[in-house]
Amino acid sequence: MGTHRPIKIFTCDLNFSKFDAPRPRDLPSLPQDWAFVDPDDYFRWHVDFGVNTIFGHAFAYGGYAFYPTRLGAVAPGRGNSLVPRLFELSRKAGLPFCTYFNCSVDMHVSNLRDEWVVPGSRTAFPGMAYGLLAPESPWADLFCARLEEFLRLYPVEWINFDGFAYGSVKPDEYPVQPAWFVEHPFREIVGRPMPATAAEIAPEESLAYKREIMARFFHRIQETIHRASPGTRAFYNVPFWKPAEALWVDHPMLKESDMLVAESTDEIVDWLLSIRRPGQRVMTTIAGRGGGLSQPQTWRKWFAAGCDFFGYAWGTPPDFRPHPYYAADVEVTRAAYREMP
Repeated sequence: MGTHRPIKIFTCDLNFSKFDAPRPRDLPSLPQDWAFVDPDDYFRWHVDFGVNTIFGHAFAYGGYAFYPTRLGAVAPGRGNSLVPRLFELSRKAGLPFCTYFNCSVDMHVSNLRDEWVVPGSRTAFPGMAYGLLAPESPWADLFCARLEEFLRLYPVEWINFDGFAYGSVKPDEYPVQPAWFVEHPFREIVGRPMPATAAEIAPEESLAYKREIMARFFHRIQETIHRASPGTRAFYNVPFWKPAEALWVDHPMLKESDMLVAESTDEIVDWLLSIRRPGQRVMTTIAGRGGGLSQPQTWRKWFAAGCDFFGYAWGTPPDFRPHPYYAADVEVTRAAYREMP
């Protein structure tokens, strides 16, 4: 099959829980949902599945941690030692470890610090009462403090920075809104005072502002990693919707990150392959993203192109194992991982 040895990650994703009753629903997980998962069982299941890199969330999407942080809420019970034990088991097995932070979503923080939320972003997720946190606000201080704390405890090989976006799940289309945290950087970046209304911000000014703010956030994250754990590498999960979106073309994140990643197996991955720089890896989602954006059956094409693979599925508490809804894609992924080197 060739000499390419891809990174193979699959995670029973602890960000969400999938329920059948009283009606089928996918919901952000609560701290107690996965608090009593046996880490040894979790580790064995994933190794038997065929991964060659162990994945464990540092902080869940909902805003709580799976390690004993001093900088946020912690899952109860075994949940506060899940990542430490998984990390220990990965060291014993000689397997790399990948952890997870969300760059713009902490549902707990966004509802306690509304003044840190990007204006208008609460409408991005109908039915879920939270917004995207602004990288110009004190959220960035908390985020980087959490990151440094984690890496000094667990110097992992990889970090998945999810939700690297500004103001919307379609950040390329989001027009910058006046806010207290926008005022100073707007003057620096655009060269004039922040106007009173969004209508007074020209599209080209909005684009320039977002590109620079996300570049500053990216470089701050990278500096934190290099200070706390120089051997750790990172990839940034951007909600790409099409190739070459104006926000991201020639952006420092794309030019300087260790790996480019898309939750898709469509033309976006082809684009990432076309722009990658020497030494950069490209990862695609083999299973997990619905709506046709991940297509497990196409894995051979992406393997031949030199891609790495990430898969995920949601369980129903207290069972972390994938819900039957994912059975077909999970089995394709399991077989693919066993066939790959």
